[in-house]
Amino acid sequence: MRILQQAFRVYTDINGLEKGIRFYEEIQGIKCERRVKILETGVEAAKVGGFLILAGDKEQIYAVRFVNAIFYVDSLDEFSDLLNSKGADIVHGPRIVTGGKNLTARHADGLVVEYFEAVIKENK
Repeated sequence: MRILQQAFRVYTDINGLEKGIRFYEEIQGIKCERRVKILETGVEAAKVGGFLILAGDKEQIYAVRFVNAIFYVDSLDEFSDLLNSKGADIVHGPRIVTGGKNLTARHADGLVVEYFEAVIKENK
């Protein structure tokens, strides 16, 4: 069981997405790794190094803004068990979402984190 990557979640309106991508590409010296529309929320997402930029209208962003970070993990089920055993408050979880499955937990110190396990597609 491992955290594979962590990223700060950054929120913007839909008009700020391209500007945000360029900014985080430039300050980290890397290109945007992935862009996706999250079907469950209608939010556009772009992963640029240590940042996950989330863009949408006011209502879409308001609904997801309380989450501070995202941890990409290799086993969501194992992290769910660990978080429960450590007294974290599971805000929602585990559930199937675009690209994998996730849960959201509030740590004892108040940090709210989305834990995300990607679905690996096999080529057949």
